[in-house]
Amino acid sequence: MPSEMMEGGQYSAFIERALRDQRSKLRESTLGHQESLEELACVWEACRHPDWDGYGALAVEPQTLRTAYMLIDSLPLGFLRPSIGAEPDGQLTLEWRRSPRRVLSVSVDPDGLLHYAGLFGNNKRFGTLTFFSTPPDELLQLVRDL
Repeated sequence: MPSEMMEGGQYSAFIERALRDQRSKLRESTLGHQESLEELACVWEACRHPDWDGYGALAVEPQTLRTAYMLIDSLPLGFLRPSIGAEPDGQLTLEWRRSPRRVLSVSVDPDGLLHYAGLFGNNKRFGTLTFFSTPPDELLQLVRDL
């Protein structure tokens, strides 16, 4: 009986490794978020120290970086890719742009709050959402509405 349990455990570990490997390959593919995560790393490198803009900007805190990373990584595979930026107040920005009149900007703060403002043709939407471990449905819908 113990050897059977051990074999089952080995199979379970094998399946877990295979699934983890496949998820990793998907994330690195064009369906995944690797380009956005690389852009996030570049922005972080440029903005992690105070006065990164030469005008007194606050440094982007490591917790803000972690939250933005988790948000990007949790977006559905194949989802529209955001451009990444930083703001003088130390927040990171994800921006989705279809045209000058169809744009959504989301500021990520270190506490997991997502402050957004969007222009949808002649309509404006703005507000604050909370991010835990999965992107809020309202955020996903806003991007789809672009």
